[in-house]
Amino acid sequence: MQIDIENFSDLSKVIDMFSDDFFWNPIWKDSKAISEFDKYINLIEESKGWERNRNHEKGKVLEDFAVFLFERFLDSKVSKNRRPADNETDVEVILSEKERPTFMTDYMAPRMICECKNKKSSTIDVGMVAKLYELLGYRGSKFGVFISLNGISGYGWRFGEGKRKKILLRYEVPLISFKVDELRKLRNEGNFYSMIKEKVHRLFDEADDEMPDFPNHDHRELPDRLNEMVEHFKKFNLIEESEECKIRERITVRYGLPSVEED
Repeated sequence: MQIDIENFSDLSKVIDMFSDDFFWNPIWKDSKAISEFDKYINLIEESKGWERNRNHEKGKVLEDFAVFLFERFLDSKVSKNRRPADNETDVEVILSEKERPTFMTDYMAPRMICECKNKKSSTIDVGMVAKLYELLGYRGSKFGVFISLNGISGYGWRFGEGKRKKILLRYEVPLISFKVDELRKLRNEGNFYSMIKEKVHRLFDEADDEMPDFPNHDHRELPDRLNEMVEHFKKFNLIEESEECKIRERITVRYGLPSVEED
């Protein structure tokens, strides 16, 4: 298929057609990267048993892992422990100025700030969420990422989870969060950039969600709730089996797979 490119708008459309693998180099396609990935994961696991006097070292382990992930973005520049005006950032990512898809330009560029929390017994609280938002302003960024062991505290509109939704609605600044366990799958499949897009879509749509909710005694991700609604529609014969499959597929494409319940 021949595509005529006459202006930048045409070029942008072509770039948006590329696979996410073009913009973030998958780990599972590179044996050397798999080896390095395993090294970081093993060290993170080992660090859970370290004494408190090694807390600074524990933090560095997770930061190095984050640098490894972000450096796989095409032509990115990644640094850590920057201290501009004493507002220290764990990891700062400047994305390529050459070829960028629309999503990356709209949400992630020109730079991302990542905060890492390697604590096995605590979550990211309201204060940490507020601090990351403030850091973005200091560094001329509009996109923040947490990488931690236990994720953000709370659910719905409560605690850290509620704080980041309020920040999104008031300032249009997305803050997303990854647990280390979520990132493990990158060893064998998937793409980190794709996961980021799924997280952003979930955050925006959860914050704008006015649908009747299920009892929020726990924190279920939007894909889980949507899939459960599909199950109800099917149960009461409101949709056919073919419609059910198509809806579930759309949910997965936009938000990723539902969470897996732990035994």
